[in-house]
Amino acid sequence: MAHQKASIADADSLLPDDADARMFQLKGDLDTDELGFTVYQMEPDAVGMEHDHADGGQEEVYYVVEGGVDVVLGTETVSLDEGEALRVDATETRQITNRDHYSELVLAGAPI
Repeated sequence: MAHQKASIADADSLLPDDADARMFQLKGDLDTDELGFTVYQMEPDAVGMEHDHADGGQEEVYYVVEGGVDVVLGTETVSLDEGEALRVDATETRQITNRDHYSELVLAGAPI
């Protein structure tokens, strides 16, 4: 098929019910080969997992749809506001922290 449609309404969050965030990975639903696509919804003051993608070589782009977050990159913190995007190298350690409001991001990564 030349196209594929998906909705987070049809997906389950990868995070536990008691988490302060919801994460919907749509790669499987969209049947992508080389692109990861995730919607990340964060409640006020939520803190994401610190991680990198050095093993898989996946760089990521974070785009803030609503709200604003801070992304801790090693010893540096980059603030992202609504409508802004940030690319992160695969080897860079990162952690997304939300501010005192709801935020929603789109995370795209490749290769997967």
